Amino acid sequence: MASDLLRIIGTGISFQDPEIATEFGYQGCDMQAELLPTNLKRRTSVATKTAFAAAERACRNASIAPSELPTIFTSSLGEIDITDRLCSDIGRDNYPLSPTRFHNSVHNTASGYWSIAVGSAHPAMAIAGYQDSFALGLLEAWCQIKCVTNQLLLVCYEETPPELLLPNHGWFSCAVAFVLSGVDKHGCTISRPYATQHGDDTQYALSSPTLAAIDLLKAIKQNTTGVIRISPAGATEWFTQLVAA
Repeated sequence: MASDLLRIIGTGISFQDPEIATEFGYQGCDMQAELLPTNLKRRTSVATKTAFAAAERACRNASIAPSELPTIFTSSLGEIDITDRLCSDIGRDNYPLSPTRFHNSVHNTASGYWSIAVGSAHPAMAIAGYQDSFALGLLEAWCQIKCVTNQLLLVCYEETPPELLLPNHGWFSCAVAFVLSGVDKHGCTISRPYATQHGDDTQYALSSPTLAAIDLLKAIKQNTTGVIRISPAGATEWFTQLVAA
């Protein structure tokens, strides 16, 4: 069992909307990112800003310099707002397309800017698995810590998607970050993520993957132990065991 465990040694969270932050009990957790250069703040998306803010807070909470950590940035839809604007411009024959928007539309925008901003030479990964994005990011983090590194930064983020692309959704712009370690340090302990099959995915598209990350953060904050779901309800559900808080 011990070989399956990870230590969470730092956490961070950020919201675009202060009222939603207050609803979840995280006042003051806005998306103001100190490490994001001023010239980039004017042109980067809400997704990137929230990811930066949560990542900064997790590193401070863990007392680790951001440049010392490999990173995994996981998001279901990534830069969906910028992508939607580009597609709308194409549909209206609104040329030429903005080179800045095009540059910032790729899925690894946040992870790439993070590596540049903090001066990191460590590996940086950007992954997507739709509703399983957080769970798969956590599983990838577990694999990397067991095989190639002692600690890393995992960031799960989403921004509110356009209604036409994801109708009747309840998604909001938010990011959650964890500094994870495989060595015996302070912090709580979680098990390797695992999946179960259920077969009901009627509500699958309506819940943001970051909600599952918030559920894990809430369990840590409340000093809870036991099984924690780390994906929205659906045909496949992911869990981890919070062993010790």
